[in-house]
Order: sequence, then structure tokens, then C-alpha cells
Amino acid sequence: MTKKKMDESADLPGEPVSALDHRALDHRALDHRALDNSALDHGALDNSALDNAPVGARGRRIRLTAAVIVGALVIAGASAAVTASALGGGSGSGPTGGMPGMAGAPTTSPSADPGPTVNTAGFPTGGPGIFTDTCGHTTTAANDPILMPGMTGMAMQHDFFGNTTTTATTVTGQLVGGSTSCSTTADASAYWIPVLFQNGTPLTPKSALIYWRAPAGAQHGVQTVPAGLTMIAGDESALEPQGRQTIGWTCSGMAQVRLSDSPQDCTAGTFLRLVITFPNCWDGHTLDGAKQSNVVMMAGSSCPSSHPVQIPQIVFHVNYPTSSAAGLTLSVSPHSEGPITTEHADFMNGWNEPVLTSDVNACVVTGTRCGPVTGADAVPKGGKQR
Repeated sequence: MTKKKMDESADLPGEPVSALDHRALDHRALDHRALDNSALDHGALDNSALDNAPVGARGRRIRLTAAVIVGALVIAGASAAVTASALGGGSGSGPTGGMPGMAGAPTTSPSADPGPTVNTAGFPTGGPGIFTDTCGHTTTAANDPILMPGMTGMAMQHDFFGNTTTTATTVTGQLVGGSTSCSTTADASAYWIPVLFQNGTPLTPKSALIYWRAPAGAQHGVQTVPAGLTMIAGDESALEPQGRQTIGWTCSGMAQVRLSDSPQDCTAGTFLRLVITFPNCWDGHTLDGAKQSNVVMMAGSSCPSSHPVQIPQIVFHVNYPTSSAAGLTLSVSPHSEGPITTEHADFMNGWNEPVLTSDVNACVVTGTRCGPVTGADAVPKGGKQR
């Protein structure tokens, strides 16, 4: 096992997935150089303070309250005022663009707050839009609020990032506005991944670099991530490599990085890097991600009719403090390890929804490379170091 004393959060990745060709991204110098992802070329990204932050737990119980005044309907001379309210609770259902149980185009929750104005003047445009934030590692615990809610200490060991108070009993309504290790306080989401071991010793990443983006040619249809959403990327029961479109491995500090299905040895002085890509098509009503059926991966440039709502694609990157791929295992229970084919990641949405929506609309939908966001309003720095 090769451990490094240097900062493994340095030189966190560029964004992969489609073409898997990432040009140099040096977080040590804090200057994200050009990232070429074939269909996803995000150009220069500055991710200033890339130091790992924590990930939350799988939150299945969702408390979402949305009150929508549909307004006056005049039908055959009669008017009716209809008020629709959606509560996430145990059902895990969300807005469908109409009254519960009625047909309608699925859509994300409307917000009375328009959110802050995002100034993108001078930022690179003309390609897929993207913004990033960085969340530090917060804790390691055998908890899983999405798949094992309330079962403290009974899940596999997970590394958590983002919200600093995530436990086995956490629900999404408790996250928003809470304490966070992310570079923008607007993101109090919970993110987590199973603990990676090398020869029985845990390898703990310092932080996670998180991309919010859309595939090339599909960005104009993106809607914001719905409040209360939880989702899982990857399959914790997989017996074979899941494919680099979902679970990819590479090394830090490479001029031309290509993802592989399995970890490979890295050159001395670099770090083993994990890249997990979340699904980006939502069914429009199911907030609970426990069954792993509420979201699916986009095929081509459009979402399937079963999951018609396109949301920003989350790409989650972590660097591990090793350059060797030997002796790697993943936690599969509180006290046991198993094959790395079971890699996955979990997300519980704890964003300030108006702020997230503003960045999605200003950056992702318009094809603008906004780079890292910081502060309470998640203000972007632009595609180049500024």
C-alpha cells in the first residue's frame, strides 16, 4: 500500500463520463484547465479551495411541503379555486404538474422565491454548462438514511460529505439551511460513499468535487433538482464492474485522463481517483430513492417517457491517499469488506432551492461554464481562475 503525505485533494478531476477524455485539472494550483469530455467539454474550471467535505446519509423519509395555488378555473360559466398541496412523507411522492392523482406533465416544484441573480458576464459559453462545488469529509459511520433509515450502526461503513449532522434518522427536511462542509453554504445536502480499504486499512478522502452539468445538446431541457429528492448512483450488489459511465476510476495529475472500469496503478506522487455519475432523468413524482427506480440515466440526448424530467447530472469525484490499486476492498457491512464492484454513491437534496435553481438556469441551461460556486448565494467564479 502506498500512502501519501501530500494533499490528496489536490488535482481533483475534470469531469468524465461520455468521451472520458479529461485534460489536466490541477487543484493544487487551483486552476482547472481544459476538460474535454467529448460531448461534455467544460473548458477551464477554477475550483478554488478544493478540500474534501462530508456526505450525508440515505434519507428515505422526505418531508416536502409545496403549496400551489392553481387559481381560478372558469368552466361552463362556473369558476373554481383549486389549491394543491404535496407532502413527501412516507409515500415519497412529489409534484406532478397537477393535482395529486391527475395526469399532467411532470415538473419540479415551483418556488415563490426567484433566487439570486447570477452574473455570468464574460464566462465561457457555447458548450455544455457546468458549475461545481466542493464538500469536505465530515464523518465515517455505519449509517444509511435512505436504505436503512433509523438503523443506527447497522449499515455498511460510509464516508459522509456535505451536511455535518447527517445520521441514520436524517430526512431531507432537516438538511436545508443546516451546517455544511461545502464551498457554498447553500448546499447542505448529504452525500456518501462506502469506505474504501487497502489491505484492511481505510483510505479516507479529504473532500469531494461535485459537478452539476448536462450532456451536450440536452442542456436546454434541464429543470432544477426537486426539493426532497434522494437518489443512488451505482449498484451495491453488483458482481461485475458497472461500467465507467456510472463508476469510473482514474488517476490525478494526468494531462489526458481516461476512465477505466476498475482501479489501475497510478504513477508515484499521484492519487487514485473515483468518479461516480448520477442518473439525470427523474420520473416527475417519486422523491424517495430507496428503490433506485425514481431516476435513470439519460440515453442519448433525451429522457425516456417513463422518466421525462431532465435534472442536472451530478458527477462526484474523490481522490484517495494511495497510488496503488492493490488490495482494495469496500465496506459491505459494519464489520466486513467485499469486492469493489459494489461501488455506489448516495445523495439527499439539502440545497437552498431558489439558489440552486438560479445556478442551474444561469449555468447549466444556457451552456455556460460557471466553474466553482461559493458563498451563501453560490456565486460562480467562471470557467477560468479569476
